[in-house]
Amino acid sequence: MNLILLFTILLLYLIAVAYLGYLGYRQTKTAKDYLVAGRSVHPLVMTLSYGATFISTAAIVGFGGVAGLFGLGLLWLVF
Repeated sequence: MNLILLFTILLLYLIAVAYLGYLGYRQTKTAKDYLVAGRSVHPLVMTLSYGATFISTAAIVGFGGVAGLFGLGLLWLVF
C-alpha cells in the first residue's frame, strides 16, 4: 500500500475520533452524564453491550481456565 495513502487514512481516522471525543466532552456536564450517558441509552443497546461483555469474558477467562485445568484437548469446543 502506498505510504502516503496509509498516512492519509490514519490522519482522517484520528480526526474523526478526536471530533467524536470533543462532541462527547461538550455534552458531558455531570458525573451522571459520563457514567450512564444521562440515562438516555436505549435498553436494547445496554442489553447487547452486557451480552457481548459477558460472552467475551466467559470465552477468554473461563475457557482459558478450563483448558488449563483439563488440558488443551478441549480446543474442539472452540469449533
